[in-house]
Amino acid sequence: MSPERKPGDPGWKPSEEDVLAAQRPEPGLALRVVSVIPFILGGAFGVIAFVAWLAVLVLGAGTERGAAWSWAKGKPAAEVITQVGLLILIGLLCAGVVALSIYATTYGFRRQQPRYFWGIAQGVFSVLGFALLVGHTMFPGFMRDIGLSGGQWYFAFALAAFAMIVVGLRMRRGGDDAEDDADG
Repeated sequence: MSPERKPGDPGWKPSEEDVLAAQRPEPGLALRVVSVIPFILGGAFGVIAFVAWLAVLVLGAGTERGAAWSWAKGKPAAEVITQVGLLILIGLLCAGVVALSIYATTYGFRRQQPRYFWGIAQGVFSVLGFALLVGHTMFPGFMRDIGLSGGQWYFAFALAAFAMIVVGLRMRRGGDDAEDDADG
């Protein structure tokens, strides 16, 4: 770019070097894209869980008990309050997973994050993987009840392992980005 003319000046046009530089992918773009896939998948599962919560638990689709307000008629107040509290808690958890995944996706896609961000993500995915292992070995009946048996369990565990790997790569790359920026 010529020093006497800047972007925004009348008649300014980018040089061929500027056009080529703008078309080159930035370093680490592929890793940045791959590293947010676990967050996007977590958000998709959260949306599915939220829709299922609304359809099954609130509206009673596919159940004999019907909608939540129909079930509550004629029940003791203490039982209704407890069940409504659980219903609200489950809905908030589903919505929280969606909101947290949106935040993590947008924050994780940036060129740089604080080191603790990837450490927290690594911790969350490690706990998820460990919980899947413990559930598979110690509580196989519970895992079948929640639909994580056989191929579904392997898929969920593979996703947790994939997430731990890409987050680990991003943690390592984070130090390199800081050094690259300091060099120029």
